[in-house]
Amino acid sequence: MTNSGVATPINQLQDFSDSGVSKPEQDPEQEQEPEGWDRWISKSVKEAPSWLVSTMVHIAIILLLALIPLHQEVTKSLVLFLGNSEAGGEGDSLTSFNLSESEMMLGENDGESAEDLAVSASDLSVIAPELTEIGTQMAVADFSIKKGLTGRSGTMKGALLKAYGGTEQTEKAVALGLEWLERNQLSDGSWSLVTPFSSGGTSENRPAATAMALMAFMGAGSTHQTGTYQPNVYRGLNYLLRLQDDDGYFAAKSAGIQRTYSQAQATIALCELYGMSGDPKLKESAERAVGWALRAQDQGGGWRYEPRQTGDTSVTGWYVMALISARMAGLDVPSDQLDRIHQFLDTVQRKEGVRGPSPDGDQYAYQAPSQPKISMTAEGMLCRMYLGWKTDDPRITEGCGKVTGEPIVTGVQGRDYYYWYYATNALHHAGGANWRKWNDVMKQELPEMQIRSGKERGSWPPEGDPHGSAGGRLYATVLSILCLEAYYRHMPLSEMANR
Repeated sequence: MTNSGVATPINQLQDFSDSGVSKPEQDPEQEQEPEGWDRWISKSVKEAPSWLVSTMVHIAIILLLALIPLHQEVTKSLVLFLGNSEAGGEGDSLTSFNLSESEMMLGENDGESAEDLAVSASDLSVIAPELTEIGTQMAVADFSIKKGLTGRSGTMKGALLKAYGGTEQTEKAVALGLEWLERNQLSDGSWSLVTPFSSGGTSENRPAATAMALMAFMGAGSTHQTGTYQPNVYRGLNYLLRLQDDDGYFAAKSAGIQRTYSQAQATIALCELYGMSGDPKLKESAERAVGWALRAQDQGGGWRYEPRQTGDTSVTGWYVMALISARMAGLDVPSDQLDRIHQFLDTVQRKEGVRGPSPDGDQYAYQAPSQPKISMTAEGMLCRMYLGWKTDDPRITEGCGKVTGEPIVTGVQGRDYYYWYYATNALHHAGGANWRKWNDVMKQELPEMQIRSGKERGSWPPEGDPHGSAGGRLYATVLSILCLEAYYRHMPLSEMANR
């Protein structure tokens, strides 16, 4: 691939099924004699007594009839039982939802066949936050990281939204936010942290702004090929690809320490887009971006502002997600380099009342000499879960309890979109009571903060956020959208990691 970007949409590629090459025709007069095993079966049936053949046929018919009700039951109505393990209260009652046969089919404009996205029992077992202990247990499919991007559209998106507590209000807020992003895309396909809206950031970083905007559109199911915002994604993708050099680097035009963030975010966007679309034209660019990330990793396992610099939790979290997105897309990421990230996380892991690193700690600091911070705790836990820790590990559950103790608030002075983004993702993957407690607040407070009228309708205000002056309105808006897409943006780890 050249640095000029994607030249041709995938829907313009040649359809080789119409190449004119046909299979050789068989002479109808020439009877083909079955060979091998088929020949033995044919001969046995011809020589068997008629009563035996009749018995075998009747047994086959009986077995077939017995399977029909089971098939109908599975395909017509799939039920998730979402129980609350907490004792007492209304939460003890079982809630269920049914997917009718018509709901299991895709809309006309979803771009995929109903056969591709029909929900199976094993698919639905992945999305249940808690499987009831009552009655027949649903079989749980083996988890594959490559399924991480499969919940963003079609029937699965709706099922995940219901299962994890999303509402019509949260989806309406996402839609308004994406409309705001669409209105503010620049003529060259990029987005800006500074303009053309009010309350822009104090410093420009168009690669980061563009990558974040693309992540928001892709989280709702749009790619450069399909979806409501296909033209916007296509133009934004081409902007990023024009920036990428032969080493896979996007961020040469970013300023100072912001380069490392924009590089990681552009890598996430490109890998997710390749994973969602399967477009072969994106593979080389995605591999080059992943290669740059792997080369930039410090020997201690983390990332920071310059390649191979001793890491910090903030930058490392973005690169962990870049490499995990690459694996979700089916790209090669060496396991030893992923494992090495634990070495860095060990240096920033903290326990209440203990100075320095603690292997049984439930909190995380920004760097090795630092004290624990709630945003770094959320980010550190998310990294640990993606790197293999079970979501019911006591260090995770105790950390999640601390995070839920500092929920989203509407007051200007309490805004922290960065913390909310990592807390939402970590708690969503951990699941259980901590996620429900967090989401009960998030699904009310975030939509309430959204601007609902005027020029900035659909955006979120950056004022009061510790990074709001630098990131501005686009930064606040994208992170808010990503929080409200968490129900389906990534398939949850909670069920599969603990089995």
